[in-house]
Amino acid sequence: MDDIPALNAAARGDQYAHIEARLLDEYGPRRGAAVRHVMAEERGRFADARIHAFVPILVERSVRTRLGTPARRLHRRP
Repeated sequence: MDDIPALNAAARGDQYAHIEARLLDEYGPRRGAAVRHVMAEERGRFADARIHAFVPILVERSVRTRLGTPARRLHRRP
């Protein structure tokens, strides 16, 4: 049972890696440093949360809100 928090932390790390990769793909290489910086800040904001189950999705939403619409969505044709 002592390994459960470690497994949960590892799973969250995987989730964050997937989220970061998705955001980097959407925002492009020019915004890569900003994506990583804002993501780190948002992860830190939730570091003391009592329940971590929804933290990755909250981090992703917060990052998207702070960075605005990705350039790839702005130039998309209908």
